[in-house]
Amino acid sequence: MEQKRCMRAALALVLAGGLGISACASPAQSGDVGERFDAYMDDLFYEDIVLNTVNLHYTLAHPENYGITEYEVTLGDYSREKMEEGYEDLEEMKKELESYDREDLSADQQLTYDIFMDYADTELDVKDLTYYSEPLGPLGGVQSNLPVILAEYTFRTKQDIEDYLALAGQMDEYFADVIEFEKEKADAGLFMPDDTADDVLEQCTEFIADIENNYMIDVFNDKIDAFDGLSDEERQAYKDQNYLIVTTDVREAFQIVIDGLTELKGSGENELGLCYYEDGIRYYKYLIRTGVGTDASVSELIQRTKNYMDRCMDQMVDVITENPEIWYEIDDYAFPLTDPDEILADLTEKIKTDFPEPPDVGYEVKYVHPSMQEHMSPAFYLTTPIDDIDNNVIYINPEHLGEDSVQDLYTTLAHEGYPGHLYQNSCTNSSNLPLARNLLGCSGYTEGWATYVEFYSYGISGLDKNLTDVLRWNQAFTLGIYAYLDLQIHYNGWDRDDVKSYLNDYGIDDEEAADEIFETLRAEPAEYLNYFIGYLEFLDLRNNARKELGDAFSAKEFHRFLMETGPAPFYIIRQHMGTWIEEQKAA
Repeated sequence: MEQKRCMRAALALVLAGGLGISACASPAQSGDVGERFDAYMDDLFYEDIVLNTVNLHYTLAHPENYGITEYEVTLGDYSREKMEEGYEDLEEMKKELESYDREDLSADQQLTYDIFMDYADTELDVKDLTYYSEPLGPLGGVQSNLPVILAEYTFRTKQDIEDYLALAGQMDEYFADVIEFEKEKADAGLFMPDDTADDVLEQCTEFIADIENNYMIDVFNDKIDAFDGLSDEERQAYKDQNYLIVTTDVREAFQIVIDGLTELKGSGENELGLCYYEDGIRYYKYLIRTGVGTDASVSELIQRTKNYMDRCMDQMVDVITENPEIWYEIDDYAFPLTDPDEILADLTEKIKTDFPEPPDVGYEVKYVHPSMQEHMSPAFYLTTPIDDIDNNVIYINPEHLGEDSVQDLYTTLAHEGYPGHLYQNSCTNSSNLPLARNLLGCSGYTEGWATYVEFYSYGISGLDKNLTDVLRWNQAFTLGIYAYLDLQIHYNGWDRDDVKSYLNDYGIDDEEAADEIFETLRAEPAEYLNYFIGYLEFLDLRNNARKELGDAFSAKEFHRFLMETGPAPFYIIRQHMGTWIEEQKAA
């Protein structure tokens, strides 16, 4: 029942308090409406991207080429006051957007306009629910993500090294802000359940248990040794400085979290789903809209999930009934290819039939540093900056995908590489999207796409078709279980016993595993919907396009449209797909 999680490091954490938009820029006063709109959106990008240095670094490899030569090195500010400022900025941004007549903009500009206006409306609608956000989630919290993001901080210049050291040295101040926010959450009756706090406490305690041998030291030293242009004295000085920061400031940061959560334990008022809070259902709907990017009601999502799971089960039963030998092959199969480079080369060639040719970019398969393997996903793609799409890296975690466990490596690399995250990132970043589009993402789009193509990859893997059909439907069914339980826990109030009863219906009677699933879904509401509902949304878009175009439908052109559109809420993509369909009919 374990569902793998794929991390995109550059998007894994919003450091400035969850809004990430500064609307202080003034629109250009001359030129036509389109020119003024483009100028305003560019100004918005430049104002926002320097608000925290991590976002700047992961978005632009060479900020100096964009005129950014001076910036404050900062992790941002996680405080209620900063969030209130962010909402004020959003109000100003919305006012500026409303000053443009949408009908005077080009189709591409209208897409950008719609995405930003929707973002402003969605965020402002829940500005009174700030304390429902959770910066310390067991899987996606700052305590687990920030050290990894800093460890993967690319050193291209000496300035990058200096920036990294400054950022690492600010972790104690940043975590102090986070704990202050947790205290305010507790005062509002919204503190996490004790068992969730225990999970976070265990993570933090483990992280600093042997701080002198922490991975932030090991990985940094390796990167300094590999950095050209440093004298031996400089290398040692940087290593000594990082060692001191990790063993003092970073250690203190985690101790602040440990002390704070220990003090706050017992103040939580709800050990079940979001629906048991006063505005919990409203917040859950917000998470679905802003994260997954769907405007479907929760009831609709529950029914869609159930229907698709039933379809998967029926298809599996039909195939296995006609081919009973497959039942014995499911747990003992092997893809023809197991070498990562050979797999990626095979995928790159085979997807040419249904996917447009991607940009000619480089990639490298690396293995997670030994000191980080325990803390990392089985595999992940490290998103490239928009001005350095040639240097792609896919990481494989030997602890999960070693020589004795490569069964799913083919489909995993399809998810992370071609035609998954790497493909999508390089195609979209080569589509000349406005700079401001990089300020906003849509997890349902990025993870839904990677799931959509992961399932596609079963069919081109070289395995028997009947076997791959069963494997694909089984994987989709498993992911559907997580999504269905997420929806039931947070919308209909299912408790642990409800989850166990549901899993028992499918022959899953491990109570410890059921408890773990319940606690994971409760702590990370709507997270698994990004994968499953995002996948279903892509299927719906494809089915709608095929219905409208009939024999004129081309999978390759459909995928080209998606890549050139870029990450956006599905209801906005669906609206703009009408124009693309008309163009296809006329072609």
